[in-house]
Amino acid sequence: MTPFVPDTRLTAIALGFKNGQFISDLVAPRVPVLSQEFRWTEYNVEDTFNIPDTKVGRKGRTGDVEFGATEHTDSTVDYGLSDTIPTEDIRKAQGHPTIDPEGRATSKISELLALDREKRVASRVMTASNYNHNEVITGSDKWTDPNSKPIDQITDAMNTPMVVPNIMVTGRAELLALRKHPQIIRAYNGTTGSDGLVPTGFLRELFELDQIIVGLAKYNTAHKGQPMNLGNLWTGGVSLIYQKSAAELQDDVTFMLTASWEGPIASRKELDAGEVGIRGGVRVTVGDSVKEVLVSKEAGYFLESVI
Repeated sequence: MTPFVPDTRLTAIALGFKNGQFISDLVAPRVPVLSQEFRWTEYNVEDTFNIPDTKVGRKGRTGDVEFGATEHTDSTVDYGLSDTIPTEDIRKAQGHPTIDPEGRATSKISELLALDREKRVASRVMTASNYNHNEVITGSDKWTDPNSKPIDQITDAMNTPMVVPNIMVTGRAELLALRKHPQIIRAYNGTTGSDGLVPTGFLRELFELDQIIVGLAKYNTAHKGQPMNLGNLWTGGVSLIYQKSAAELQDDVTFMLTASWEGPIASRKELDAGEVGIRGGVRVTVGDSVKEVLVSKEAGYFLESVI
């Protein structure tokens, strides 16, 4: 039986796949690991803020400090999908350099794998129990109420965790509600006028954030065989997180990372007649070995049900 053989061309397509609407790699950046099993550190954040006695006598001994941390052992999970291409489709594409059945299959599979990862990350980020600090916005405090105070809510939230959030993660509907809120517009216009739509860049400057990351991805919420019903992946609230630049899985305080082993890979297998149709074909498989890790629940604040 012909085995699946890693294919460098198809792997390059899988590695190069980018969907501009997917934000999981921005919210939970990938960190390479050397094997499927890896270790990550959950730090006691308060140890970074305790002020020790640093005074040393002329012949005295310097004091020792100890950083409390819990080391976890985890392992990546394999995710993969395949697509079968009949020989007749491959023959039809011969002589047409713009038609690449195997490359197209690789891209479409990569998109589905990325959508699945997007849902995993969104589910973690948009769940209040994954934060040490969260608040449910109700009644007249919702951003759809012109008398609510989103500036106060967000600034209070950012001042609560031990590390100040530097990134806002939100859905499009929640961001629009914020951009057209009268309190925000008055801040933008210098107190005059309360109608319009402020630029997202103004919000980033107003709250002193490095980024505002907006999730646009949709998915079919219907069960297989039922009519399609599209829903938003990034909905339910607004996440304020601290993300350390170039953070590692050990010895860093950051909200979320993704352990990635070997990166996306693609392979192909020749199929005999009878395995697919009467002329055989090719089976293309794309896989990814990752594990999303919630490194620090303290490094964030979740505002639930803002609209």
